[in-house]
Amino acid sequence: MDHQLIRDDKDAYAFLSEVNGLHDGYIVSVNYQHQGYTWGNRLYIDPKKTGLILTVMVTSIDNTLVEMTFEHIKDLQIRNIGYELLDSSISISEDGFITWCGDSETTPDALHDSVYVIAKVMKWKIVS
Repeated sequence: MDHQLIRDDKDAYAFLSEVNGLHDGYIVSVNYQHQGYTWGNRLYIDPKKTGLILTVMVTSIDNTLVEMTFEHIKDLQIRNIGYELLDSSISISEDGFITWCGDSETTPDALHDSVYVIAKVMKWKIVS
């Protein structure tokens, strides 16, 4: 299966329906990758030219493995591997940022207490 893009509320609803909201799922892996722009100094990473890509692998209640990839990340909070997701939610802001949260809502309190990613691009696919 190819990656599916989340572009609007319809795509978000389709994703959450397909994976049962990741209900009772667990984070099984997290991979951070940047594009490697260092402006001649290997210790300096220019955040405007280096795109951080985050890939999160999650199991759902029916043991399906789901890969979520986020690009152009604005903010994130990822807890430990094995973190249990009771549910998931997605919202899209007026300026086009997608918020995925490992809770049933994307309110500030829910974000504070759970895992979340706020990014311009969210892609997903079922791995197995």
